[in-house]
Parts: sequence; C-alpha cells; structure tokens
Amino acid sequence: MIGNVPTLTLTVSILSATVVCFKRFQLEIPNGDKVPNPCNKNELWTAVGHTNIEGGGRRNPFGQVFQNQKTWGGMLCDSDSDGDGMTNGAELGDPDCDWVKGRTPKRTENITHPGICEPMDSERCKEKNSWLRCPEDPNAFCPELSKPDVKSLDLKLDKTRVPATSTTWMCQILPWPEEGDFHVIGSKPLVDNADVTHHMIVFGCGSTVSQRPGPYQCNMVPDRECQDILLTWTMGSKGECLHKEEGFRMGSKGYTHVALQVHWNNINQRSTYVDGSGIQVFYTNKLRKYDSVIMVVGQKYLELPPNAPVVTVNSSCPAFCTENMFQKPIFITRAVNHMHTLGKKQQVALYRDGGFVQNITNDEVYDYNSPFFYRFDKPIEVRPGDEIRTTCTYSTVGINRTIFYGVSIKDEMCYSFLTYFPHQRSYTQFCTTFKDTQVCKRYLPRLQGVYDDCSWRAFINGKDMTAVEMTKRVVTECGKTDSCSASCSDALDVMSKHPCMHGEIHGYVSEKWPMMKQVRAYRKMCMNPPDVSNPSSAGAKAEDSKSGSAHLSNNYLAVISAVMLFLRSIVV
Repeated sequence: MIGNVPTLTLTVSILSATVVCFKRFQLEIPNGDKVPNPCNKNELWTAVGHTNIEGGGRRNPFGQVFQNQKTWGGMLCDSDSDGDGMTNGAELGDPDCDWVKGRTPKRTENITHPGICEPMDSERCKEKNSWLRCPEDPNAFCPELSKPDVKSLDLKLDKTRVPATSTTWMCQILPWPEEGDFHVIGSKPLVDNADVTHHMIVFGCGSTVSQRPGPYQCNMVPDRECQDILLTWTMGSKGECLHKEEGFRMGSKGYTHVALQVHWNNINQRSTYVDGSGIQVFYTNKLRKYDSVIMVVGQKYLELPPNAPVVTVNSSCPAFCTENMFQKPIFITRAVNHMHTLGKKQQVALYRDGGFVQNITNDEVYDYNSPFFYRFDKPIEVRPGDEIRTTCTYSTVGINRTIFYGVSIKDEMCYSFLTYFPHQRSYTQFCTTFKDTQVCKRYLPRLQGVYDDCSWRAFINGKDMTAVEMTKRVVTECGKTDSCSASCSDALDVMSKHPCMHGEIHGYVSEKWPMMKQVRAYRKMCMNPPDVSNPSSAGAKAEDSKSGSAHLSNNYLAVISAVMLFLRSIVV
C-alpha cells in the first residue's frame, strides 16, 4: 500500500496541473471559458487553441497564432485565424481589441470559436476545417435516449456457433429483468458478427410463454406466445426512435418476457462463425400517453420469373381485416419497407371507401442496404374498415432461376412494418396475404378455422373426412390407367367443388396440402374433360392428353402407393 502512494500523488498532481494550465490560458483571452463547441453547441471547447477539445497535441489555427504572441491584442486579436470572415476579437466578444485581462469583455454572449471556420457546412469552411473531426453523437437520431430518466438494457444472444447453412433463424426468450411499469422508447443494434447478421427482431411474449435454456433455432415467429413485434433492426439502420406519445409497455402491466430473433445469412456456409448479436433497448418509467405495437403488411407468396425487367407483386389488408383487428382508429407513427436485393420499388397506400387517401410509404428507389425509415410527427389515422395496399416491384434481369419467397437473401420478401398506437391487443398483428388468402381471416377467432366454408386446417392435415373420401375416389379412378377416363374426370370435378378447392383459400391450400401435387398431375392428364354422356369420346380426348401425363405412366405404381399410404395414415 505504501509503495503505491507516490504514484497516486503524481497522477493527481499531473491532472491538477493540466486543469490549472487550461484555466490559465483561458484567462489570457476574452471569454476564454465561454467558447462553444461548434460540433455540439451544448458544450464548451475547453482548450480553445487545440485541435483536441480537451487540450494536448496539435494546435488549431488560432492556437498557432496564440503560441507565437501569447498575449491578447495586436495580431492575435486582429487576425482571422479560421478564415471565416470574422476577426478573432469579433468572435471572442472584443471587436475593438481593447480588452484588458481581468476585465469583462464588451460582449459575453454569442461567442464563436476563433479556430474553427463557420458555418461548417459551407464550401469555404469545409476545406479550412479539414483537420476537424466532429464526433458523431450516437443518439443524434433520437435525442430522447439521452434524457436522465432513460435507462438501457442489452438484449443479446448467448454466444452461439453459427450453423454452416445459408440461412438460420436463432431465437432466445429473455425475461424483463426489472420490477415496475415501463415504456421502451427506442433501440440501437448490438451487432457482434457483421459477416452473418442480416436482421433482428424483438417480440413481446405472453405471460404463459415457456422458458427455454439459451438460444434455439426457430421460424419466422419464435413462439406461439411471442407474436407481437416490438423492435426491428436491419442493415443500414442506426436504431429506432418512437413517437413522443408512444412506447412499448414492459413490466408489471406489459410484456414480462421478450423473444430476441437474429437472422443469420451465412452465404459461404462457414462453420467457424460465432455470434452474440442483439438489440440495446432504451426505457423509462415516465410513461407516455399510448402503448404501441408493430403491424406487418405484405405478400408471403412470391414466384418471380427469371430475367424479367419488371415484376410487380400486390397484397391487400382489406376492410374485413381492419374491421376485425381494430375496435377504434389506430395511428401509424413509423414505417419501413423490407425486400431483398432484387427489390426496386415499394409502396404502401391507404384507401378509404375505395378511394385513395395517402401513401404511407413510397420508395421510388428501394435499396436493400440503405432502407428508408418513415417517421410521422403527425401520425397517419387508419380507421376500422380502411384498406392498406402493398405493392412490391422487382427486377430479375441476370437471374436464371425462379425466385420464391424465403428468409435467405437469395430469396425475396415483400413486407412493410408499421408502428402504431394505441395497442388494442388484437388477435394478430399480421395483415399479410398468401396469394389471395388473408392471414387475418384464417386466424379470426370467431370463424374457428373456417374460411369461406373451408375448414382449412382439417383439410390440410387430412382430418376433413369428406375431403379424404373425395381424394380416395380421385386416386382410385384416376389411377386405374395412365390416361384420363370419364370416371377420373368426374371424380376430379366433384373434388373441385369442395370449398377448399376454389376461392381465396384455394391459393393457400394448394401450396400446403400434401396431395395437391398428385391432384394437379391428374388434372393435367384430364385438361380437356371427356364428355361423360359419350364414353367413346373419352378415349380420343385421353389420347390428346397423353403428352401431359407421360410422367404418370413411368411411375404409376409408385404414385398410387404413396397416395394410398398417405390416405391410410391420416385416416388412422
């Protein structure tokens, strides 16, 4: 202990000398202790003659003149050291150069820096200030984050090895660690491995969510209890800043758990990557007026043809959805579009009673690496019964394959994320479409899984016994030969009348039903249905359809066996 005392004393002495030294030089010039920092008008430039605000190192243009003269007056006062058109005396409040040390200068307000050319963004000053490096205010995009009542919390994945696959979604459920009632008002990214981190989302979870030990691979929604999107980050974003009247409710009266989701894009499929990325959230116990949440609109089915200069995809969140999702008007405060690298333009527009109201987003030029974040100081009102239309435009020139919807950067997306208040605890925050099928309608609680008379989940899972019997008949009749027959055509016709096989829901069912591939093959075989009243015509028309069904003749037994096995498994 005794041996450390001299070192400590020496350190204190050096620091004291430095402070005294700065103060002494400040007293040698008028208003030397009142010179503002042009990079941040809320703080002072302590060492007026140095390039470093705190002193030491190189001297700025004013400091170079001061070093030669050391006393006020003459050249030091009359010179325009920084070349902005004002003398040093005029900038420091002594335009007549008659100030005497120890007296009050003629002017003590509106002092400017005699060593930094202003205005800094002028062409003349940019060159003269080439030495100046203004530190970027990390909270410049959201000054509210710097308020004294605001705390921060890091939500990060445990360090995890990234799988050697092109795309992985990794999730981790985390408890809100502090007792009380809070609003999250902003966020910043904490990117640990920029080589793989594609985007991140924080979901709010219900109170009954099951805790899981550490990170786990997940899908687009991390858990059935974690449906509400709160915060997002994608490449090019500095973070999020919520409207002054809203916040995401956390704690005793809000979400008690969150799910952090990190999307890894491991293009080279390397096995050596490790990542622990996350999002830093900023929160306060000074609650704002409204709770808010994020709604997702867009199209979840994409099939973009190769080498097409322009491909346009549409989606609608119709009146039916907004009437059922919201009990009263909502107010959109922020929005951001999301496509991948083939995306060229994206627009989200609001319609009321069939008429255009306004654009919510309108990216005439979309850049995946630099998305535009819309903020509405005057929030956009959306009423129950309004329609929100999304249009995504792509170019696949130079791409020699069909591009589908997917989470990989090699696939595409068509989404927009809309932050709104007040949060109305809707049964879903996804107003997206799959082809023409509305997500909001599929999951509307009062419909109990029935979409336009189609029990879609039962149909897809083989629990709709009517559909099962229809399918058996199709397989039996169409599998007798490798060409169309009147009985096959009739079975297909009966099947086509099932509620799940036409209308809006058919687009969804056709992609999710395991038997659809076989049914399509049989339909192709009977593209020109025979005249049932004239059996002799069946043979001729079947002959015409052989080119469309040749693949059935080669693997006829395999197809029939697979189909019947599937039917037996679902009936059991």
